[in-house]
Amino acid sequence: MKITRLAQGLLAGLLGCAAVAVPAAVGASVASADVASTLVFNKNTEGHDCYRIPTIVKANNGDLLAFAEGRNGGASTCADLGEIDLVMKRSTDGGKTWSALATVIKANGDTKGNPAPIVIPGSNRIVLLSTMQCYTNPSCGRIPRVSISEDNGKTWGAPRVLTTELGFASAPGWLATGPSHGIVLTRGAHAGRIVAGMSYTISGKNTGSLVYSDDQGATWHRGATDTSTSDLMNPQEISVTELKDGRIYAAARNDANSDNKCVSDGTHNRAFAISSDGGATFSSKFAFATDLVTPTVEGSTARMSATDTGGKYNRIVFAAPSTCDRRKELRIHSSFDEGANWTGTADSLLVWGQDAAYSDMVQLSQSSVGVLFEAGPEYHANDTIRYATVTDTALGAPACGGGYGVIDQASLGTAGTVYLSYNASNGQNCVSTMKNDAAGTATATSAFLEVKGSSRITDSGSFSYFAGPVEAAAADKCVQWGGTAGGQTYTSAFEHCG
Repeated sequence: MKITRLAQGLLAGLLGCAAVAVPAAVGASVASADVASTLVFNKNTEGHDCYRIPTIVKANNGDLLAFAEGRNGGASTCADLGEIDLVMKRSTDGGKTWSALATVIKANGDTKGNPAPIVIPGSNRIVLLSTMQCYTNPSCGRIPRVSISEDNGKTWGAPRVLTTELGFASAPGWLATGPSHGIVLTRGAHAGRIVAGMSYTISGKNTGSLVYSDDQGATWHRGATDTSTSDLMNPQEISVTELKDGRIYAAARNDANSDNKCVSDGTHNRAFAISSDGGATFSSKFAFATDLVTPTVEGSTARMSATDTGGKYNRIVFAAPSTCDRRKELRIHSSFDEGANWTGTADSLLVWGQDAAYSDMVQLSQSSVGVLFEAGPEYHANDTIRYATVTDTALGAPACGGGYGVIDQASLGTAGTVYLSYNASNGQNCVSTMKNDAAGTATATSAFLEVKGSSRITDSGSFSYFAGPVEAAAADKCVQWGGTAGGQTYTSAFEHCG
């Protein structure tokens, strides 16, 4: 796993049900997925040729709402430009089953898509950003719009055009809202603000941006913008996550490499920027997220857990296909230090082992997320849209990564927790100390592991989020483990000898 802890000052600069099998093409090598998924949208059903661009939110009544573009017509099957409805399905049982299709915004001969839904806390309101384009007259531009539901998505008001409100003299030739869920900030001076991603192109200049609303979606502002100044960066399809200190992590597809997907082995296909003022400006412009290997494709982020909202440790997750040459093998990666570092491919969770493309995620609890994703057999990544529930256990132990499961833990009071994990496939133990109270501030933290008969291995220093991972082969041997944080220390006896 590619993980480095952050010393003081560094972060400030950075920021179901059983699966339905789909046969692979003859001769294809198919990776075995680690989670089950359920079918939500299927091509050539319910009045549409295909479904694309999934987004998902959890309404305040507990229902899951899955949005997508229901596509018809166009120059080719499932084309981006055609008669496209914005559609939705609902699950009232945690994603096990899904309702019949409902049309949120009817095409009426045009293209209606790029959904970016946002749930307003403590109410029945859901705000939906979307984009319209004239199918038969594309020169009308790409028009940002907003729709509002006051009954958890059962009915919707008519879309309202936001072009002028967002500061555009006319609709840009290219503009896309989302396409992933937006967020409502919960920390700091801008708590309550809605923030979502948007990208656009004017006069050949590509811009990644954030839009925000301070009145629950009634009025909107174009905030942070980053216009590309080189042919190496083109931020598109932006997914936003609130960091524990109130800043905003904006994750983007870097579309500059669309003709050379495997440049730098695929490590330049993802980008990120940071906003420190609630989405008004970018304090750090878009830069490569080199831990993540993907093709040029949309990817999604979500908060799984945070110590200031009841989580045992901090975890953000990222979902996308994981090979640079083609959209396939959708994986979920984890960050335990607020997006500064991500687990690599080997330590991520494989959700779908065949072809896959766009996705979105929703926090279900402090230990699970739901992922809605495009999936299909070889060279058919857009055949279906599926849903899976993913737990922290499936994602792997904190800081130790895939294959490890927590077998013991010890509290360091409010300062943090020490975890002992085990990987049955290689007989290794792993120890990590995850900070709580002072997470984000570099303080003395340590983790250690001693296999009986061997020397103690210790990782200690001034760390912002965690110490470790400390790993050692320990099959059939007793181990002593522990760590420190916030002046508190835990040391176990020699135990777990099996």
